[in-house]
Amino acid sequence: MRRVTIEWSYPMDIDNILLDERMQDIGIYYITRKFGNNVSNLYIGKTIYSFGSRLESHRWFWTDNYRGRKEVRLGTIVKPKYLNNEELYQLISDVEATLIYLMSDSLIHNNKCTLSCNPSQRIKITNIGYRGDLPSEMYIKDEDFN
Repeated sequence: MRRVTIEWSYPMDIDNILLDERMQDIGIYYITRKFGNNVSNLYIGKTIYSFGSRLESHRWFWTDNYRGRKEVRLGTIVKPKYLNNEELYQLISDVEATLIYLMSDSLIHNNKCTLSCNPSQRIKITNIGYRGDLPSEMYIKDEDFN
């Protein structure tokens, strides 16, 4: 099982996040909604182009359908290091698929794991930083991994 560490940023308002200096970076993102005293998990996604381009499409497409304040956490792979682009892109895809699969019961917007949510390798994810509802360690159990 491959081990991956994701560092999550402080949650930022979706309307202001495009001003963040990390918008040219790539990785995983996690969108939540605060409404009253409740926080809901909306969406987990990935980008291999840039956070900015991907988040802009969400901001104008579907997030307005949800009342309350929408916040985004940016997830960056901090371990393993020194991956070539192809390895990094595949790892980002596998992390996204694993997170969606394991969080599908609590995700409101992308709550169904489709064929595109099928990791190519088993990974154990350690979440650090401002991880919200994401457990500190996550992996797909042997009996659930095809």
